[in-house]
Amino acid sequence: MLIYIIFAAVNVIGERKRDKKVPFLHIFKCMIKVDKVKEIVERQVVGSDKFVVDVNINADNKIDIIIDSDSGGVNINDCVLISRAVEKELNRDEEDFELQVASAGLDRPLKILRQYQKNINKDIDIVFKNGKKLTAKLVGATADSIDVEYEEKVVLENKKRKQMIIKNESIIIDDIKSVKVVVLFK
Repeated sequence: MLIYIIFAAVNVIGERKRDKKVPFLHIFKCMIKVDKVKEIVERQVVGSDKFVVDVNINADNKIDIIIDSDSGGVNINDCVLISRAVEKELNRDEEDFELQVASAGLDRPLKILRQYQKNINKDIDIVFKNGKKLTAKLVGATADSIDVEYEEKVVLENKKRKQMIIKNESIIIDDIKSVKVVVLFK
């Protein structure tokens, strides 16, 4: 059974000479709450090295759950267990939904502090909100900023050519559009 909330209002149609009031209806479907789904997933992963990265629910009740692991290993069985736990606690008779559970994967940007912390000492690609890009080694992370180390060519005194130096910088999270781990194939 789908639950609908119906709002009735009055819309004014017409010109200055003839104003007619015509009722119209807006129908809004009650959606599954993100917090409820996130709580279900967090209960499922408690005591393991798995954690919730993101939960999104669109207007059609398509639920996307992204999980990650401190050890780097999220397998199909982890996704199935979480999917079953969510399916068990949400009632399809009350509200229909589509469910997808996936690992954070190599192609997805880092979103939460725990992901940054697990990738310390790895190379990352940073895209800033102003469009600037930087490839650097992640050396630290807090809730407000990340610390990076990178090489840069600069002109030093008494040198004709630019010299490569190592720079350390703290970057405010709010200035960052996205951060991805650089994947190296050896």
